[in-house]
Parts: sequence; structure tokens; C-alpha cells
Amino acid sequence: MLRPKLSVALGPILAVAFTPGAAWAAASLSGTVTSEGAPVAGVTIYVAESQAQTGADGKYTVDPAPAGSQTVVVFKEGYRSATKTVDIPAEGTVTEDFILTPDLLYSDSVTVTGTRNPLTKRESSVAITTLTEEQVDARAPRSTADLLRVIPGFYVESSGGEVGGNLFARGMPADGSYRYVALMEDGMPVYEATELSFVNADIFVRVDESVQEVEAVRGGNSALFGSNSPGGVINFISATGGAEPTTRVKFTAGTDGLWRVGFDNGGPLAENWTYNVGGFYRYDEGVRDPGFPASQGGQVKFNLTRTLPKGFLRLYGKYLNDQNIFYLPLPFRAGGDLSFVEGFPFDGTLTTPEGNHVTVPRPNQNGTLTLPLDQGQRQEEFSFMGEASVEVGDGWLLSNMARAMSIDHTWNAVVPFDLAGVEDFAAGFTPPGGSFRYTYTNHDEAFSSDNGLVLTAGLWHIEKPMTSFANQFQLNKSFDNHAFSIGTYVAHYTADNVWYFNDILTDVRDQPRFLDLTVFDAAGRATHVTENGFRRYGSLFVNATGNVDVAALFVGDQIELSEKLRLDLGGRFETNKFRQSQENTRDFNLGVPGTLADNAVNGGTGTFTRADQDFNDWAFSAGLNYLLSDRTAVWGRLSRGYKMPILDNYLFGGNNLDAEEMYQAEVGTRFGSPTLGINASLYFLRISNFPSQDVRVVNGQTVFVTDFVGEAETLGLETELVSQPCWFEGCPIRFNVSATFQNPEYTDFTEGGRNLNGNRIRRIPKVIGDATAGWYRPRWSAAVNANYIGDRFSNNDNTIELPAFDVWTLTGTKKLSERMSLELAVANAFNSKGLTEGNPRLDEGSAAAGAVFLARPVLPRRTTLSLDFRF
Repeated sequence: MLRPKLSVALGPILAVAFTPGAAWAAASLSGTVTSEGAPVAGVTIYVAESQAQTGADGKYTVDPAPAGSQTVVVFKEGYRSATKTVDIPAEGTVTEDFILTPDLLYSDSVTVTGTRNPLTKRESSVAITTLTEEQVDARAPRSTADLLRVIPGFYVESSGGEVGGNLFARGMPADGSYRYVALMEDGMPVYEATELSFVNADIFVRVDESVQEVEAVRGGNSALFGSNSPGGVINFISATGGAEPTTRVKFTAGTDGLWRVGFDNGGPLAENWTYNVGGFYRYDEGVRDPGFPASQGGQVKFNLTRTLPKGFLRLYGKYLNDQNIFYLPLPFRAGGDLSFVEGFPFDGTLTTPEGNHVTVPRPNQNGTLTLPLDQGQRQEEFSFMGEASVEVGDGWLLSNMARAMSIDHTWNAVVPFDLAGVEDFAAGFTPPGGSFRYTYTNHDEAFSSDNGLVLTAGLWHIEKPMTSFANQFQLNKSFDNHAFSIGTYVAHYTADNVWYFNDILTDVRDQPRFLDLTVFDAAGRATHVTENGFRRYGSLFVNATGNVDVAALFVGDQIELSEKLRLDLGGRFETNKFRQSQENTRDFNLGVPGTLADNAVNGGTGTFTRADQDFNDWAFSAGLNYLLSDRTAVWGRLSRGYKMPILDNYLFGGNNLDAEEMYQAEVGTRFGSPTLGINASLYFLRISNFPSQDVRVVNGQTVFVTDFVGEAETLGLETELVSQPCWFEGCPIRFNVSATFQNPEYTDFTEGGRNLNGNRIRRIPKVIGDATAGWYRPRWSAAVNANYIGDRFSNNDNTIELPAFDVWTLTGTKKLSERMSLELAVANAFNSKGLTEGNPRLDEGSAAAGAVFLARPVLPRRTTLSLDFRF
């Protein structure tokens, strides 16, 4: 199946291959495509307006083929493209064979992400990583975030489950999510805001069998492609139908109650029409079993393409209905071996069925609310996109893309706050001369504990419907030595918020039990500190609606200064209009005698406060690329970017927020040979006016804190290396290594009156590494991957350190026939307990983790076995 970008991206090449007015007759062109002596399947052969693909034996036939002297272009990802001039007679068959050279870094791959005019990676002056369908399969990712670990410069946390991952780009300070990186599907953002409260961008994207390729562009040029993407753009490119019908079905079963089916089907529908449809459905009881299904649901995607004489039209659609548990920090004892507290198992969770479908009161005669904890993070999304690319008069290429999306998103979780000894916690409520008693809310047996601890936590329910509409219009024209582009981007997006926070008390075990604490004064009179396990009903209530209008103008030019030197210039001017309306709140005493849980239930007053603010900002980027040879290029780039505020900042941040500024400088080099590929880039960035926003527990109260904390800088080096040495016949060994070395630090940073200049940016490591060694044979393969994360600090004060860790993944594939293969994957094969974050809900000024602490570890081991059918 062809990738959707080919019809545009190969335009300059196909313009050479296409001869207007060519004579069509009964001639045909056939041959075989090989590489290193073996046939290559899936190669596309272009001759004028006709094309064909090689089969499993590497053979192809173009029938009919145009008569005359024709330029034949042969293309496949992972190989250097080949071009030959072939004389085709009016009748008969001409045989022409091709030998392709491996392109280990995909330097000949045509990149459409992060550029207004498609270029090969070798010609580009940006840092790019490409993942093909085969590479995505080989990674066997547990989630979207898990797949992105391979990209240098990005530190990824995927310990929360299938969605809710975090991506930190080039050391930029963030509280999580994908704050400075835009996720795209087929060239358009999945949602305008890269993060909102309780919305991580990967809730919109699932990796399934319809994903043909992933392109990740880092650095300053990304700022030209969105108001929220100065750190990078990641584009998930869907498969589209080709000239031949193809079908793929993949069945997967895994440990801990996982099963999944994925599929992809595409091909010709009618003359000049092709289609593709794909998706998945999955059921999972969870590697940390919460006592109810952890994940269940799936998605269906489709696209329909109409080929025009000088362009194409395409329609995309997606329906997503999925829910996934969100794993949060777990209880540890301080010490060198990262031991869980007594009685807590390695695969345990603090999520509990006792919090599922419980009912809590609401103030203002609003009745009660039932909390659907088993929904976890649940999304139901409809999205549609239209794309048109047409050559108009005098060589102008007109393109337009429009995407509309509507999603109902809910977020439900048990959110751990802190650990305390049973006596220490009770002492804060027990009157002088009094006593206390713990009882289980939902169990007859007496309270007992292996570790002597109780957990203060939140049981939170968030409803977050969102919509988005965006349209990008662009005109491109190539003339003389220029490739000029100009366009507009407009968008309107909305996000509503309804939050219900409640505070609970549990014991500390796998699937913990709700606890009730009763204290007695000296006279024996009882006061219930908790009711049904709730310390406080309605600890925080939010009811708000918001929307943003976006309008941008962009221009760009790629100038060939010489045969080897290319200058890339681009600029963007953007305006944003933020509007937020939020209900005012106060605490209500519901009047139930003898308990403290309902004395201060936060609720709405029926009055509203409005926040309105407008922003104008600009981005500029200039890059140079010099081809030292057909194997080596060097490049450099200077850029200025920006990041608009998060809409949800207006919930608690007032009406005077700031846009963030970012300046970046990068230099890099690429080298590719048949056995070795190297990609390296050195970068420096400075960011100012960035906010730190989080829900925290301060002095026992749940509060929402926003700090505009100043400036930060990062100096770093990204490297990628691919090697396929021919130590054995057939060159079966391949090494893929990526590494990031960086020094992210605050340069002007005051928080809570503490000057923290020079401290390392929290949660971000100085060293990140990913390495895969594989043995690949035509009938079977095996690989081992190691991902290394250096030490980090959990807090801005740099007093709580998270140790370095590594996670290993083992994969293997056995080809049972030409159409069927068996795939084995063991994720976290050695059950690493690496910690990805500490406890962000404690006061940032914490001096140390204490004897017991909360932190979120990587997910436990999971083994999956898949049967992959291709027809």
C-alpha cells in the first residue's frame, strides 16, 4: 500500500518520469528488484503515469508501458531510490532489473513533516527520525508513548498505561503530557492544544496496523507548524490503498488477560479510486490488576482517495471508543533496592474496586454522583479530515487540509497523596486524653496491616468534552532555484471542565480497602473523621467552559544556492483569542452529625467569572544544508519559537498569562553507507516565561498551583547510529543505537521564595539511551532492546533523586509461510522497578522522600504472542 505522501512527495521525481503525450501501446516492462542478492518485495516502480509493485519474489510487470525513452523510478523505504532511462518499443516486452542499496538511516526517504516542500532527509536542515511499519512492528510497543522512546532528544514516560504518557522534549520544563510537541495524524494536529489538565495528547492516538509510518521532527523548525510545537512534531501517517488489494490481520494474546485483534485492508475500489480501512479491538485485565477490566475498546479508521490528472482528493475518518486504566505512584520503602512496603506485591496497584461506582453527595440539592472508576481514561471520538492537492495554472500546487474532531473524555483515578503510620495519622484528629479506632468500610474483619501504614488519596472524576476544527490552505511553486510556499491556518477549539474531587483513606495493600477512622474524646464521645472511607466529600469542584480562536499566516522558501548548498527560510505570525467562563465556588456544610467528611463540600454558586485574553506572536527559522557527498551532509539552523498558554491555565491563573519564548540553535550531520548510518545533532535552547501548574496537597488541602517560574536552558547532543556489518553471510546482524546527552537547568528560577538558579530541571535525565541488537534471516529473526534512563530529580529543589534504570525487551519472529508469521515479545523482560516520577502532589519544597514514599515505577513484565496474516 502506498503512503499518502508519495503522490506529493515524489512529485519532482515523477515529473521526470512522466512524459506528456507518451505513446501507449501493447508494450510492457518487467524485471526483478534485488538487494544484496535477495529479492525485495513491496518496491514501487514508476513509469510515466503507470506504476507496479514487486511481489515476494522481487518481480514486477508494468503493463501497459508507454513507448519511447522513459525514465523509470524505483522506490522503497529503507533503500536508496534508483533511476534508469529505458527504451520501450511500441510492442513487446522489455526486461530491466534493478539492484537497490540499503539506506540504513532512510536518508532517501521523502519527509513531509516539518517542511512546506517535501525533501529527502539528506537534503533537510532539521533533526528527523523515521519509523517504518516494519520498525513499528519490531518495537512491539505497549502504547503510543512507548513507541516514541526510540527518538533521540525525547524523554518518554509510559508507566501510566496505554494512554496518559509524558514526553519531555530536549530538556524543556514541563509537568508532563506532550507540552511542547504536537502529535499529528496524516499532517494535521489531532487537537490544537498539546496538553490540558487531565488531557495528555496520546489519548487521541492509538498505534494500530493502519499506521504506515511515523515521522518525528525535533527542534526549531517545528515552531512554524503550530502554536504549541516549538519542541517537535510527530506525524502518524496512515496507509492508503494501492494498485493491488492487500489485507493484514493480526491476533495477539498476552499474559495478565490481554487479547487483541488488529487489521488493515486496502486496494483499488474503481478506476482512479482507492481505499484503506484498519483498526483494532483490545481487552486487557491489566499488568497491575485493579479488580475490574483495566482496558477495553478500540478504533476504526478509513480513507478514500480519488486520483486526479494533476493531483488527488482524499477523505479520512476515525471512530475511537476506548477506555484505559491510569496507573499512578505506588508505596516504597527508602533504601538502595527500591523495595515495596511490606505486603505490597510487585504487580500491585493502589486502584481498587472499592472506589468503583461508589456514590457521593453533592451540595445545592444536586443529589448524588456515582464515580465510574472502572472507566479510567475513557474516550469516544469522531474525527473527519479532507485533503486536496491539485496543480493549478503556471506550476502552482494548491493544497488544503481540514480536520473536524469531537471527543467525550472522562478521567477517573485513585490519586495517591501521602503515606502515614496509622498512629501518626490518627494523632492529628484525636483529642487530648482520647483514643481512636480504625474499621474497614466494606469488610467485617478487624483492621490489620503488614506495614502499619494508611494512604491518604483522592478519588477524582473529571468530565472533559472537547471539539476542534482546523483548516490549512497552502500554495507552493517551484521556479528557478526556489521552492516557495505561502499559506494560512485557522482553527477553533473548545474544552469544557467538570471536576469532582473527593479525599479518601485506605490501608496500603494491593487493591486497598477503604478505612473509617473514629476518634473518641476523654468522655468517650465519638467523632467520625471519615464516612464510608471518605475524608472529605467534594474537596474541589470546577465547572467551566472555554474556547480559543487561532489564525496564522506562514511563508517559506527553499533556495538552492548551488548544487550542494540549500537555504531554508520560514516564518509564521499567529494570533490566539482565549475565552474562559468558570463558575464560582464555596464550601457547603451538608449537616450530617457526627462526621467531618461533609463539613466542607466544595460546590458551585451559580455565578460565573470570565477570563478573556488575546495574544500575537511570531516564529522564524533559517537552516542551511550542505551535501559533502552523496553519502554525507551537514546542516545548521537558528530559530525563534513560541508557546501559547494552556487554556486550562485560566481556571486558576487569572487573566494575565504570558506566552513562552524559545530560541534554539542546532548543527548536525548525516552519513549513510550500505553498512553504516550516522545522524548527530548538537542543540542549544533557551526558554522563558514557562509556567509550572499542578494539583498539589499543601498543608493537607487540595489546591491548584500555577507558578510562572522564569527561564531555563539546555545544551545537548542527539545521536543515532545504524550498523549492518557483514560479519556473516547475508549480513544478518543489525545494530540500532540512539543516545541523548544533555544538561537541562534553570537559569532564572524562583519558587516559593526559594532561588533555585542552577538546579536541574525536574524529572529530566542527563543521559538517555536506546539500543537494539538483532539477527535477521528471511525465515526468522530475534532482537534484544535496552532502554536506559539516567538519574533525575523528582522535585525542583533537587532534594529527591530518582535513580537511573534500564528496561529490556526481547522480540522474535518466525515466518511460518509466505503469508503467516508468529511473533513473540517480552516487555520489561527482567522486571525492572525503575521509577519514572516521584510524588508531584506533595509540596515542592519537600526535603527528602522519607522512610516511605510514593513513586511511579515502570510497568511489570508482559509476554505477548501474535499470529500475523498478510494476503
